[in-house]
Amino acid sequence: MNYMKAVAVINTNDVQIVDDVPIPQHGEYEALVKVHACGLCSGTDLAIIDGHMTKADRFAGFPTILGHEGCGEIVAVGKKVRYLHIGDRVIHPNLRTNVGNGYTKTYGGMAEYGLVCDNRSFIEDGHSPNDLPFPLQGFIPSDFDYIDGGVLLSLCESYSAVNNLDIQQNHDILVYGDGPMGQMISKFMKLRGAHSIIMVGHNYDRLAHAKSVSGVDFCINSKTEDTVSIIGNRLFDVVVDAVGSTKLLCEGSYFVKKGGIIASIGVLNQNDRCMNLRNIQNGVKLYMLNYPVGEYSIMPETVGLIQRKLIVPKDYYSHVLPFTQINQAISLIRTRKALKVILSFDNISDSLRV
Repeated sequence: MNYMKAVAVINTNDVQIVDDVPIPQHGEYEALVKVHACGLCSGTDLAIIDGHMTKADRFAGFPTILGHEGCGEIVAVGKKVRYLHIGDRVIHPNLRTNVGNGYTKTYGGMAEYGLVCDNRSFIEDGHSPNDLPFPLQGFIPSDFDYIDGGVLLSLCESYSAVNNLDIQQNHDILVYGDGPMGQMISKFMKLRGAHSIIMVGHNYDRLAHAKSVSGVDFCINSKTEDTVSIIGNRLFDVVVDAVGSTKLLCEGSYFVKKGGIIASIGVLNQNDRCMNLRNIQNGVKLYMLNYPVGEYSIMPETVGLIQRKLIVPKDYYSHVLPFTQINQAISLIRTRKALKVILSFDNISDSLRV
């Protein structure tokens, strides 16, 4: 049996590079993928590391292979594969639930190799869509940068959220959160023609970035300014919590116009998933979108926006590190010194790219 290196969460807050993970054997409808890059998610990945994921969140137990934002290329295909080819570039290579050698996978994209399925051939040959081993996967052009691919899924999640919220040209928007999701959602809202966007955050550099890159019209630094007094009587069509806080959902609901939406986009902490609905303003809609809907179906359109340079992936990650420096990457995210970190599985001479 051949083995590969991977990023494994051995136990709560214990992340290690391991080298005894079996390289997956691709089945007759599957393809083996060489992973080149994987984004580090400040929501899901850190929740796994912190021990806040449950079985209901698809957590399979420690030790588990991390990562759902992988990008790579197909290097081998099964005998019944007809629509995938060696050299094709893919998003979200995966591992089997039972990875082998005692490891589980919670998505499993932070490994040197992964798998995708030829879903079209699988279904054409009479198999049920419910039996697809890896239903969530995407494909990108042959010239798409692998490092940029490490942020593509986040971009698609943000774009799908904007579509799900049905943002219109005359909408006024309030966004809580100056992290990558808040930045991306704001950009897509502006592309949809949102009338105005106010962002609430507490990092000067990120708020400045939001105004210069993400189309935000006005920023409030909640560390030094009082959000409620600055907003005053202004009301919004949509208020987005891109942080993940029931407190912000309740507060934000009082800034929503009657019939408007308060949207929960940020992943709520395991211990912050209950709230008294009486604290939500009457006459508003609470839209729960902690987990994305439609992110893969919108991937071709997102890639098109990137090709037209209306979206620049590099605007939404600040650091590229070798995957062996995973703990440094985690520290950069926790200390808010990085907007987003992409882990490279290739040899890169410069470990920091901004």
